[in-house]
Amino acid sequence: MKTLPYWFVAVATLFVIAGMAWGVQMSIAQDHLLAPAHAHNNLIGFVVMVVYGFYYRLVPAAAETRLALIHFWVSLLGALTFAPGIALAILGKGEMLVQVSTLLVLASMLVFAWTVWTNKAGLTNS
Repeated sequence: MKTLPYWFVAVATLFVIAGMAWGVQMSIAQDHLLAPAHAHNNLIGFVVMVVYGFYYRLVPAAAETRLALIHFWVSLLGALTFAPGIALAILGKGEMLVQVSTLLVLASMLVFAWTVWTNKAGLTNS
């Protein structure tokens, strides 16, 4: 059975592959208008998701909670909608998606902060 840390890191690899392909496409087209969306895809979709996955791997007790599973789904939904929301805002097609996705990304980080602090950051033996 795949563990929660696995899913965080596995999904992160898909985000970074998509982000790299998007960067190559922008370079070929010489159109970097959506570079902020591309950068946030890589930051939230790859870097942050990998950090979450590594934390849960280092602190297995934290990964076994219901909150950790909720954390995964909120993080995934936020990461999936954040870059498209930024792109739509840049293109003048509305800001609703980026507003909602920003709240999801923030909620995800707040859940992570709660998890770290309630697990004593996984740095103590008690």
